[in-house]
Amino acid sequence: MGHFRDTSIKNVINELNQSYFLPDIQREYVWLNRTNEKKIENLFDSILRGYPIGSFLFWKLKKNDIETNKDIQENSDKLNFQLYKFVENYDSRKKHNEKINIEKINADDLSIVLDGQQRLTSLFIGLKGTRTLRRHGAWKSSQDAFEEKKLYLNLRYHPDDNNPDDNYHFEFLTAKSIPDIDQNNYWFKVGEILEIKSPLEYTINNKLSTGEAFILEKLKNALCVENLISFFEETEKNLDKVLKIFIRVNSGGTQLSYSDLLMSILTANFSSDIRDLMNSFVDEIQEEGFNLMSRDQVLKTCFLLTESNHIFQLKNFNKNNINKIETNWTSITSAIFKAITLLQEFGYRKRLSSAYILSTLAYYFYKKPSITQEDKDEMLRFVRNAQITSYFSTSLDNTLTIVADIIKNSNSFQEINEKLSIHSKKPLKILESDVENMLYLQYGNPATLPVLQLLYPHLDYKNSTFHIDHIYPKSKFNTKNKALPTNYKDQAHNLYNLQLLQGSENIAKRAKDPEVWLAENYSQDKIKGYKERNYIHPEFNLAWEDIANFEKNRSQEILAALKKVFGF
Repeated sequence: MGHFRDTSIKNVINELNQSYFLPDIQREYVWLNRTNEKKIENLFDSILRGYPIGSFLFWKLKKNDIETNKDIQENSDKLNFQLYKFVENYDSRKKHNEKINIEKINADDLSIVLDGQQRLTSLFIGLKGTRTLRRHGAWKSSQDAFEEKKLYLNLRYHPDDNNPDDNYHFEFLTAKSIPDIDQNNYWFKVGEILEIKSPLEYTINNKLSTGEAFILEKLKNALCVENLISFFEETEKNLDKVLKIFIRVNSGGTQLSYSDLLMSILTANFSSDIRDLMNSFVDEIQEEGFNLMSRDQVLKTCFLLTESNHIFQLKNFNKNNINKIETNWTSITSAIFKAITLLQEFGYRKRLSSAYILSTLAYYFYKKPSITQEDKDEMLRFVRNAQITSYFSTSLDNTLTIVADIIKNSNSFQEINEKLSIHSKKPLKILESDVENMLYLQYGNPATLPVLQLLYPHLDYKNSTFHIDHIYPKSKFNTKNKALPTNYKDQAHNLYNLQLLQGSENIAKRAKDPEVWLAENYSQDKIKGYKERNYIHPEFNLAWEDIANFEKNRSQEILAALKKVFGF
């Protein structure tokens, strides 16, 4: 049975991490992922203006309703899930929620927040906590790269009520960056409002004007007096019902990954803390340059490797499948990291178009921990073909099922590639028409890198970093360049103008014209060698006026080379 209730923001904030907690079905805090959106500041502005901030959903439970013994028998009537704390001091280097030991909670009555985590965490950070982010442009390794800030309000700024885009001045500031008090600035630390008993007394003591006192009084009323937290409180001890409510109320908000809903089942049934393990593992993977490997994809890969059904459905999150993941966790993570290392060796750090490619390689490593050089060559062919054809762009789970079945019944990666190329439903094959269309690829297309790699097969991608470089500098494809034909002004990123260049060389090259750069870095004999390696006639002068001939001749050379690679 549920009830609608109201309370003040102060009442709830004071109980966060005391009697208010988060269940593991909640995703993590995301409002500070894009700080330019100023979501926290806008929330406080809405509160001060008297705008509605939405309703909340809390689940009222007794502390004893939650099971603390992981060896619980299945017929127990207690709820088996994990609780987490709200983030109070946000730090972009360690932003995961902290697990709470339920036995150490002092309160008997608990409120589990099912809807409203992002808003409550933002209020918590603004009123009692801090926000620590990396300074724009600062190196992670530098000592002052990260700044701890608190939320302040400038009491001497009055927004124009007739202008909806003119907000109260809420800003996160460091202790050193607070402007001095003058006719335009009186920055008040917002969290202090929770402790001020009398705004009138504060006004007198700090010699505030009538307008400033009005804002302070308004802030006090909004945060501490008025019941602005309107919530529905569910009291029934039924996890299935609560999951259905949770899914329903969250379907219209910021998108939740399905793994966030199912993670509670994992957490409840693992003897280890899978959420912490998974978070740490995903952080490591993304640190290696593979941001596409989200927690969803890692979970899917776990199911794939243990030969469970990898489709995210509640029935697949059963104890048997979960136990297989836990038992084989070390082997699973090892296989995934082997796949990552190989992809880095292939030159795909931060350049992989689909995490399903990584999952496929991990599955092969899991089945066959030691691979031959022939396997590596064929795996590279698979990666390039999958990237060029956008193989994992539609029917993802069905495609992964096809690939998994073929891997399961093959003895080498060459055999896998052969079977995939002739598969009746989803062939992975490059056609002659595909090769001809490669000439229309542009910088930024995921297929461009593998095509260029095929054109530059002898580069050492394992030990060097190569950039996709513009032969004619992209910054000069504009109307100011009078030597450039008008119909070429939008062709800076076309394949005929791209090459692979060692990272340090590309950085040094900057926006220099090609002949100028060549004269500065190569002798006359080596210039000819450079041009031959890059599908340019050795006697061709790379002048802007001749770009039409350059396009025609280099496109022909590239097409001939690609047709040779693919056997056409």
